[in-house]
Amino acid sequence: MSIRAKHIVITGAILGAGLLWYSSKLDKWKETMGKLKALPTGFRNFDINFKRMRFNLDVTVFNPTNDNFSPDGVIAIVKTIVLKDRTAKRIATINVNKSFVSVPAKGKFILKDLLVEIPILENLSNMQSLLKITGMKDIQIETVIGFLGKEYSIIQ
Repeated sequence: MSIRAKHIVITGAILGAGLLWYSSKLDKWKETMGKLKALPTGFRNFDINFKRMRFNLDVTVFNPTNDNFSPDGVIAIVKTIVLKDRTAKRIATINVNKSFVSVPAKGKFILKDLLVEIPILENLSNMQSLLKITGMKDIQIETVIGFLGKEYSIIQ
């Protein structure tokens, strides 16, 4: 019984040390994630009809920090991107569901050719704001990232 208790204590100590190490690493990832910036970097294949507006979008995630965002063994998933106008009214939601493992310090990661569809009939009440969009400066981007079962938003 003494050996069994000894093994339990040693195992508990190792697990406790591992949890403390992982917790500090997780806090660093969360801090870096809060500083990531997501910016739209390209529009292509614009198409419009009476029911919907469609185009392809590239979004670049920048890491302006001196720390790599590299969650070892943990995958961060870009779940959705929400496009909003200047008044923060939702224009469209893009389901991305792409995972990435690392964004280097002072580096970037590009999400390419995301298909955006805007249902015009549902946005009729917001049509005046949509018509005022003249460029990237008129669109607010909210990127929702899933990380360890929680969702975090990066708003740019």
